[in-house]
Amino acid sequence: MYAESTAPSRARPALPARLATATVVLWLTALLATTLPWAGELPLTHLLSAFWTYDPEIYASVLAHFSWAPRVAMAVLIGAAFGVAGAVTQQILGNPLASPTTLGVAAGSQFGITLASLFLPGLLALSPDLPAIAGGLLAIGLVALLTWRLGFSPVTVILAGLVISFFLGAVNMAFLLLKGEWLGNLYIWGAGSLVQSNWQPFSELWPRVLVLSLLMVALIRPLQLLQLGDASASALGARVTWLRGAALLLVVLLCANVVSRVGVIGFTGLAAPVLARLLGARTLRQRLIWSTLIGSGLLLLADALAAWVSDLGDGSLVPTGTTTALIGGPVILLALQRIRNTHHMPGQDSGPSGFLPARRSLTGTAVGLGALLIALLALAMGWSPGLSGWHWTPVAQWGEAWVWRGPRLLAACLAGVALGLAGTLVQRMTRNPMGSPEMLGVSGGAALAMVVVTLAGLDVGRGGQLAAATLGAAVALGLLILLARRHRFAGNQLLLGGLALYVFMDAGLRLVVASGGTQATKLLTWMYGATWLVSETEAVALLLVLLAVGLALLAILRPLTILPLGETAASALGLAVAPARLALLLLAALLTAAATVVIGPLSFIGLVAPHLARVLGQQTVGRQLLVAAMVGAALLAVADYLARIVIYPSQLPAGLLAALVGGVYFLWGLSRHGRD
Repeated sequence: MYAESTAPSRARPALPARLATATVVLWLTALLATTLPWAGELPLTHLLSAFWTYDPEIYASVLAHFSWAPRVAMAVLIGAAFGVAGAVTQQILGNPLASPTTLGVAAGSQFGITLASLFLPGLLALSPDLPAIAGGLLAIGLVALLTWRLGFSPVTVILAGLVISFFLGAVNMAFLLLKGEWLGNLYIWGAGSLVQSNWQPFSELWPRVLVLSLLMVALIRPLQLLQLGDASASALGARVTWLRGAALLLVVLLCANVVSRVGVIGFTGLAAPVLARLLGARTLRQRLIWSTLIGSGLLLLADALAAWVSDLGDGSLVPTGTTTALIGGPVILLALQRIRNTHHMPGQDSGPSGFLPARRSLTGTAVGLGALLIALLALAMGWSPGLSGWHWTPVAQWGEAWVWRGPRLLAACLAGVALGLAGTLVQRMTRNPMGSPEMLGVSGGAALAMVVVTLAGLDVGRGGQLAAATLGAAVALGLLILLARRHRFAGNQLLLGGLALYVFMDAGLRLVVASGGTQATKLLTWMYGATWLVSETEAVALLLVLLAVGLALLAILRPLTILPLGETAASALGLAVAPARLALLLLAALLTAAATVVIGPLSFIGLVAPHLARVLGQQTVGRQLLVAAMVGAALLAVADYLARIVIYPSQLPAGLLAALVGGVYFLWGLSRHGRD
């Protein structure tokens, strides 16, 4: 939870001048960017009048009234909506990395649109809002089902929302790969587009946004009590569970209505409130006001940039969601340089998370997981479909079958081990349950390097691809070290810096994917873990990396145990905090890069495996590392086997199946054992 003050104060916190200055500069830049292309077409007064009238004799005036003006109005409206929703989400979940997409709303809305496109196209013709809102409500309904009895505790809501996002996102991507000829336009819709041809969408959307935003504003006073802690808020008369539930429902309805109209533009909901907080907004009221203004300006600038790039390019539509990330990522990086707090975000409680299921025996858990891995190995090597149907491969022929099945299975297990270890390191080091390896930006750097190689049309072969991905990961890690050095590689500054790098790099990847075509399909497949490309040499190289890192991990068990106690306590116990964090960062980045280079940027295993280890009752550092590694290996082994057989002779990326299999098990475990 946030703990913004230890005692109430009657004096209203003064707003730093930089907050107003930065907001004004953002808006002036956005307005200049959006009006500059019309400089030679219409006088400024005529351009402004396009918001309410037009001259039918002048084509530029008609175009401005029916296309430019509603697009500007939509950008301002949606930016404000996501700014409000993001500020409320971060308040009720008590985490500066939370955003509306954390709740699974965007993935749920896209899931509803996908199902309607495939099976009920008439429903889309009737109203695109219905399937999107239904999907968003489905996502938050699953979150509520899992966390209601725990009072919507922030940690469990975050975890359930993230896993449901990954789960529904995997289903969406599976449909996209299997039915790409029917769902090609969802590439662009999924990235968010504000292109308008009339005022009708804006006219239908603004009353809903206004009503839902006013209802959120009406909850300001009770929501402020949440930063005192659940017990104190309840003692003051707040019904915490119902309050969180009502606020979450409003966020879902607001985001689902927006997503149904323009697609997923989720980064604004994270960037706007984070920037408002970093620039000096302290109270919830201040954050709501300034997040609204910053969100509008940020999205207006991003949309203007998207329009510019579309006009200057080959005519292909550039999604606004892509340029939002391209702008928002660097802006957060710049804002982070002004923070002097070296441990946590301003106003965030420094206490550790309380997600503590009951402890269990390590021996029983390890034996059970080991038996599962052996069974999976036997199943993957022996039982599979072929030209003559399903059959069992005799053990004597496993040597021949290994050429086709072994390297990919070994690489999947080893990548699972690497990501399980990396995820545990990141979550322990930052004390954030949302921490995961991809937030270091390393996998994004590897992915961006692959994009560059693909766009350049270079035929570098598998070896060249691996080299390019390794270089991209190394560059991203170098940037993160430079950014985090000022804050002694601490907590959420590290995660925010890595996240900004990740979304910045991911924006380039999504831009290519949105263009469609064969190259986009190849990149999409690699993004979600294409294990069938792995050679035995690559798998053995990954094994050697893991062995080297495993030896290093034995030396950092003590620092990893002490760091969650806080910087002051760790220093008092004789730990050199900054070097210890740097060492942990390097190890986590090396593990993530090794897995990413070999099978692609998987974004699920590193988040879930550490929590599954805790669900299985392993709380101490060494035990959690061991079990998270085994869980990661088991998840990717199951995923690789299913990816090979589910739609035989075709194949699915193993990462998609990992999200499906791991998501189901994790949600089951969370519903049974979650505690906050």
